[in-house]
Amino acid sequence: MGGRSVDMPGWKDLGNDPSEPVNDDPADSIEMKKIGARREVAARNVRAQAWGIPDLTSILAGDDPQKLIVRRQTDYWQRANKLTLLGILNGVLADNVANDAGDLVRITGASIVDTDIIEAAYLMGDRADKFKTIWMHSKQMKALKLADLIDYVPPSEQGGPLIPYYMGLRAVIDDDIPVAAGVYTAFMFKDKAILWNELPVNSEGGPLEFDRKPRQGHGGGVTEMVARRHFVAHVPGTRFLDASTAGEFATDAELALAANWDRTASSVKHMTFIALKTTEA
Repeated sequence: MGGRSVDMPGWKDLGNDPSEPVNDDPADSIEMKKIGARREVAARNVRAQAWGIPDLTSILAGDDPQKLIVRRQTDYWQRANKLTLLGILNGVLADNVANDAGDLVRITGASIVDTDIIEAAYLMGDRADKFKTIWMHSKQMKALKLADLIDYVPPSEQGGPLIPYYMGLRAVIDDDIPVAAGVYTAFMFKDKAILWNELPVNSEGGPLEFDRKPRQGHGGGVTEMVARRHFVAHVPGTRFLDASTAGEFATDAELALAANWDRTASSVKHMTFIALKTTEA
C-alpha cells in the first residue's frame, strides 16, 4: 500500500422514499433507486521510535535494559496510538467547530452533572440511544462518583473486577485525555466509532531492528533499537485533507488541525462520536 492517505468506503443511507404498491402490469417496471457513496479518506500513519542502550548501563544496573524495552513495546505503542487517536478526534472536532457549527460538541462551562450526558447524546436527536461507551478524565469520573451516579457491573457470572457504567454507557477512565485551561473533554462513542487497521511493516529493517555501535560510549558500545508501526485510523464520516502537513506523514499535532479535516457525513446523526466539555476544579 502506497501513498500518504487511504480511500475508505463510505455509503449514504437508503433515504426515506415510501414503499410502492405492486400491480399486475408487465409493462410497469418499478423505478430503481441508487445507493449513494461519499468520499472518505483516512490518514496513513507510518511511525517509528528509537532507544539507545549503552553497555555500561547494563553493567551498572546488573540487568538487561534491552529485554525490558522489548517487553514494554506493547504498552508503549498503546500509549502512542492513543495520542494519535486523540489528535485525530481533536482535528475532527476543530473542523466541526470551524465549519459545521460545532454540532458534535457540547460545552457546559461547569462541572459535569447527570443531565450533561443526556444533553450531549441528544445532539444526535433520535440517534441518542446509539452510544455505547464514554471515555473521560478521572476528574469527571470523580464528580459523577461523588454524586453517586456510577453503577458497577461484574464482567461475568464468574466475578472479576467490576466495570463502571454511567447511564448504560461503559465508562473508560483515562487521564491522558488532554486538559486545556481547566476544560475537560469526555468522548461518547457509538459501536465501530473508530476503524483501525494495522498494516505490515515492509521496510528492510521490519517492525523491530537492532544496530550495534561499538565505538559509541567512548568504546563502551551502544545497541540501538528502532521500532516501527504502520497503521490507518479512521473516523467514519470524515475525510483527511492533508492540507497542513510538513513531512511525508502527519504528526499527532498536525492531525489535530482543523485544516486537515472535512466532514463528509451529510448529518451529525451519521457521525460516530460526540464530545462533552466540562470545567472541573
